[in-house]
Amino acid sequence: MAILEFSGLLLIIVFAAYLLSRGAEVLAEKWGANIVGSIVLALFTTLPEYAFVFWASMKEQYQMAVGSAIGSCTLLITLGYGLVIWFATSRLSRKPVKEIHLSKATRIDALYLLVTAAIAFVFVWGDNALTLWEGIVLTLVLCGYIYQVVHKSKSHVASEHHKVTRGALIRAGIEILIGGAIVYLASEPFVDSMIGIAKAMHVSPVVIAIVLGPLASEMPEKLTAYMIVLKNGHNAELAVCNFLGSKVNHNSLLLAVMPFVAHFKGHDIVRNLMSPMFVTMTVLTVVVSALLAKGRLQKWQGMGLVGAYVLAMMLAIQQQ
Repeated sequence: MAILEFSGLLLIIVFAAYLLSRGAEVLAEKWGANIVGSIVLALFTTLPEYAFVFWASMKEQYQMAVGSAIGSCTLLITLGYGLVIWFATSRLSRKPVKEIHLSKATRIDALYLLVTAAIAFVFVWGDNALTLWEGIVLTLVLCGYIYQVVHKSKSHVASEHHKVTRGALIRAGIEILIGGAIVYLASEPFVDSMIGIAKAMHVSPVVIAIVLGPLASEMPEKLTAYMIVLKNGHNAELAVCNFLGSKVNHNSLLLAVMPFVAHFKGHDIVRNLMSPMFVTMTVLTVVVSALLAKGRLQKWQGMGLVGAYVLAMMLAIQQQ
């Protein structure tokens, strides 16, 4: 029964994430991919992860909460980027490219990604915990990212004309509302089902949170990006940019949810967050940030990132 419940809720969350991704993409087309894609789209498509981390924290399952955050980060930084690069530079794409060239703006965002990952790691590494004030700093880091994206993109967006009909905007709003409502209603029982299936299989709930949880929240957004590059490898930078905002969210506010909830429940600190998987996630983020900052992505790098995802998941299972 636990497996059936988990599978059913998994499909429901995937559908909700799909609706959120569809609706947010229309907003990005209307108001500009730079601002909406990096901020609004990233926020909406990360909503399921926020819900998982929130409910796990409310149940004081902080190891499971950080496991879900780590799993989402790892999936995005390896399989997410890896398949985009691989598809765009191979014959799987209708219009493949020899290598992907990134703009200066994207390279700057990659450096910001590196900074957020470093700050989060230093906070957790220092005392194996996160405090309320560290959560506030992580949130301010995200605010700083939002400010620089808006400031950089304001003149560019103002000069563009986006043809999106009123009907399309209404449909997008409805999809976002429905997707958000489904996530809100399904996320708590989904967390409970992960705990139940872990007990039934006699494994740690952290394994389920790291390996299976992110598939529900991340894959719809990733499938959209894959479809973009399968049609035309020249559009690979669009997919890369959409992932950047999500990853900055993961490194900042998503982690900050845990100490915020802990403070609400009367605890001053969330402990025992450091793990080999946290270190692995940070190292992979540093590597990928360096690749993006360099501005040239090749097929072998994509294949290497896909392999890194497989190894990271094996490490997660082995460590638990």
